[in-house]
Amino acid sequence: MSDGFFYWYRQGWGGAADARKIIGALEASGLQLGNPSTGMITFVTSGPDSWGEQVPTTRDMLIESSALLAAGEVNFQLWLDGESDVFTRIRALEGGAALEFGLDGLTAPEQERVIRAVMRALCGERDRCVGFVVDRRGVTEEADWDSIVLRGASLQHSWPDALGVRPEIAAAHVQLGQAEGRVEPPLVVFGQRFGES
Repeated sequence: MSDGFFYWYRQGWGGAADARKIIGALEASGLQLGNPSTGMITFVTSGPDSWGEQVPTTRDMLIESSALLAAGEVNFQLWLDGESDVFTRIRALEGGAALEFGLDGLTAPEQERVIRAVMRALCGERDRCVGFVVDRRGVTEEADWDSIVLRGASLQHSWPDALGVRPEIAAAHVQLGQAEGRVEPPLVVFGQRFGES
C-alpha cells in the first residue's frame, strides 16, 4: 500500500450536468458511486465540526451538491469494490474546477485501475482539461499544484509520475522549459503519456 493522488484541472464547470457526466464516465470505467456491497453513497465531511465522517446521501443529492454554488467543494467516496474506496473531492476554482482522487491505502494494481478510469474520463473531456498531476507515492503532496499547473509556479519538491500543463504554462515555466515534454493536445505532458496508465 502507498499514498498518492491524481489531480485533474478542468476549465468551466456546469455544475450538476458536468458532475453527472463525469461520475457516469467514472462508473463506466469501474469506479462506483455507491458501495457495491451496501449500495450506500456517502459524502465525507471536511470540518469544521467533523473531519472524515461518512454521511449517507442519495445520488441526486450528491450530484446537486457538486454544482459547488455554496460549499466551494464536495467530498465523497468512489468505490472499486465493497472494501476499497477512493476519496474524491471536486473543488471550485475561478473559471473551472479541480477534481482530486486519493490513491492512498490502495494496492499498486488498485491505483492503476483508478488512474486508468480517471484518465479515460479526462480524455473524454480533453478539450476542457487545463492540466493533471499523477503522483502514485504522494511525494509531491505538499506542492501547491494549483499555482504550478494554472500559473506556472516553480516546483520546489520532487517530480510527480506524470504532469500535463497547457503549452503556454510549459513555455513560461523555468523547470518545464528545460524538461523534455510531449505535445499531446491540448497539453504538454511530462512523464507518462496522456491516456496511458
